Amino acid sequence: MQLNRVQRALIKFGVVLVVALILIKLYYPELTLLIHPSPNHQQELISLVHQHALSNTLLLIITIALLCSIPFAPNSVVCIFTGVCFGPIIGFLINWCGNIIGNGFVAVMIRRSGISDQVRQKQAFAYLTQQRFPTLGLTIGFIVPVIPNLLVNCAANGLQVSNQKYLLAVSLGTLPIAFLYALGGNAIFTMSFKGIAIVVGLFVFLCLFYLSLKRLRARLQN
Repeated sequence: MQLNRVQRALIKFGVVLVVALILIKLYYPELTLLIHPSPNHQQELISLVHQHALSNTLLLIITIALLCSIPFAPNSVVCIFTGVCFGPIIGFLINWCGNIIGNGFVAVMIRRSGISDQVRQKQAFAYLTQQRFPTLGLTIGFIVPVIPNLLVNCAANGLQVSNQKYLLAVSLGTLPIAFLYALGGNAIFTMSFKGIAIVVGLFVFLCLFYLSLKRLRARLQN
């Protein structure tokens, strides 16, 4: 039985809601501290995080992977929260693993279901599938925040890249964003305006980099 758009949207909303409730239940003390951030609360937050078992860390990885596989789900919010709780290094590793697993799951699903005509008509899809070096193009697609991961995974399927090349592209491509979210979360909680400025600046740079590549490609074609 094929689900219509409303049914799919309701299922996605239900999944996100359940995940959000589980995270709120597990991390309620941390969330309470985040509502009123201060230098004194930072040490208390670190102590609370260290009390969490490995299973909770794995739950965050699974949550990020799950939200990464759902278009328009608030994956970035969880990645930032991870940076707040675990700091830029451990938070980055959690975000990175979750995003790699989530994108890998999406890629497998696309191989089984195929690419819709609606996706094929997207400009970003055409841009990614017409690159001279497919692996590099996919890597850039994963790096740039304005390109949905779903489109990049569809492009990978359309290009029929090998598993090794796909793993290389998704690993390199999700690395900067995973680190930026973790760094941004840590900077927000520690009230480091320098860190926040660096994160915002890097996001803007990545977006401008993508737009510059598009314009350069258009000029070369003309």
